[in-house]
Amino acid sequence: MRVATTVDDREPAGVAAAVRDHPDVTEVAVDRLSAGDLAIGSVGVERKTPRDYVSTAMGRSGPALEDQVERLAAAYDHAYVLVEGEFRDFETLRTGVSPASIRGSMASITARHGVPVVPCGDLDGLVDFAVRLGRKHVEDPSSRPLPTGAVSSSREPTPKRMYGCIEGIGPQLAATLYERYPTVEALLEADLADLTEIDGIGETRARTIYAAVRGIDSEPGSP
Repeated sequence: MRVATTVDDREPAGVAAAVRDHPDVTEVAVDRLSAGDLAIGSVGVERKTPRDYVSTAMGRSGPALEDQVERLAAAYDHAYVLVEGEFRDFETLRTGVSPASIRGSMASITARHGVPVVPCGDLDGLVDFAVRLGRKHVEDPSSRPLPTGAVSSSREPTPKRMYGCIEGIGPQLAATLYERYPTVEALLEADLADLTEIDGIGETRARTIYAAVRGIDSEPGSP
């Protein structure tokens, strides 16, 4: 599936060029966005370099990231902050802010606003991830339209919404999973035996969930 993308006209020219070079982008418009730096269908992206992230998130200079995030979440069905860097890049920044505090702010934005903050490496990695987000929010692995209510509201906690996107897990089972495992980290600690203790989850679904949260294929004989 290919998507059209809008790049905010205040972004550096290299951003639009990277978007144009992506094989899954049909067309690129450069225009003024009311919120965010990239718009792909119902997905809005705020792009940050590590230094820019610290400056806006930790109140060093420029507009407050929290305000940007609130506008982003109000303007789009699905909002993300994508960082053009890795966690390790924050270790070498001379900003006077500890890397632990920076990671804490990322967790806070993700948990409190329901807007995931994702380090993506370089610009090409960020654009690729943004395009994939735009695609995944409109396509189903089976190519069938999602039934009404299959995906939780954007107001729901992010982990609960993520659980509802796992193949074969509807809103009700996603809610049950969320009650047992309110964070993805908690779900990652569960083994197959733990998952099969939950009503409505047999061995097949347990393996699907186990694989989905680890980003691997669910195959017979996998741990």
